[in-house]
Amino acid sequence: MKHLDRHDLRRALATRGWWRLRPVTGPVGLTALRAMTGANIVLAVVVLAGHAELAAAAAFGGMTAVHARFEPYPMRARLLTVIGGGIVLCVALGSVASAAHWGAVPVVVLVAFVAAAGKLLTDVIRSGPPGGLIFVFAVATTSVLPVSCGQAGAQVLVTAAGALVAWLVAHAGWLFKRAKQESRTAWREGLRAAFHLPSDELPRAAKVGAGVLIAGLLAHFLGLGHPYWTMIAAAAVLQSTHLQHTVHRTVQRVLGTVAGVVIGGLLLAADLPTAAKLACIVIALLCAEFTVVRNYAVAMLFVTPLTLLLGSLLNQGTALGAASDRLIDTALGAAIGLVAAMVRPGRGYHLAPVT
Repeated sequence: MKHLDRHDLRRALATRGWWRLRPVTGPVGLTALRAMTGANIVLAVVVLAGHAELAAAAAFGGMTAVHARFEPYPMRARLLTVIGGGIVLCVALGSVASAAHWGAVPVVVLVAFVAAAGKLLTDVIRSGPPGGLIFVFAVATTSVLPVSCGQAGAQVLVTAAGALVAWLVAHAGWLFKRAKQESRTAWREGLRAAFHLPSDELPRAAKVGAGVLIAGLLAHFLGLGHPYWTMIAAAAVLQSTHLQHTVHRTVQRVLGTVAGVVIGGLLLAADLPTAAKLACIVIALLCAEFTVVRNYAVAMLFVTPLTLLLGSLLNQGTALGAASDRLIDTALGAAIGLVAAMVRPGRGYHLAPVT
């Protein structure tokens, strides 16, 4: 897109329609149940066994299950192998950074690099939602959890176990269902498109990396409570390929977080026992998976309490402090992501969906 029409730009920036529920085809309930089961088995085991310090690692490995929801089994197997391996690598990178006591700036640079690489990878293999977001979530979170070298190794092993279990659950029905025919050249075509200049994929990846880098540096400069949430929010709104979707995603993430913070704050204030928190996390993930394909704002009603409850298992601050930090950090990160999306939107990042 060489010339940007002002009318088209204003239309792309309009927030109208963010509240609509998208029509969905496919077994949404089944995929949500599958994701909830695969994502929480290892998490439940480590928490109930008294190793809550490994809850984040188990959760990240389990999040392999939220990818490739509707893909045929052979394609899903390849996608989840790559995604699961990528998540394990990100947890390893974050854990090493924490164990080596990296400073704030090197950690931000690491997370920004992972954000760009994750966006490029998921665009190339065409993995679909949530794109490279979980990679950013994993490396950003584990880089701030204080661990020793031994504990870092344990986190990586637990993440790998979570990813393996999620992979197995995602393919539980393969034995009973004939696989659909699929194109075996999709990844090859994606690679050619990504590195054939001019490329759409490379500018998009660079935009995500730059947005996350700015968000992280600004959050640290301002002394925010959880700077990694700012980076995650910036990455989340930049996972699209067009500006119109990013505008909607920004509004939905912020407003959904506002409501979700209220729910999460009430749950934290109730001082629930560990088993009850775990049950709430399981239910929240199920509800998030059931609604994310319909409207992102509704999904954030459940993702926000889930994140706050998971953090409480790691004893990360007070209920009020965590809830307020979540709101402020998310709003700032989403705003930075939106601004990054507006920089040269025609360069691999369209104004509206390409039809």
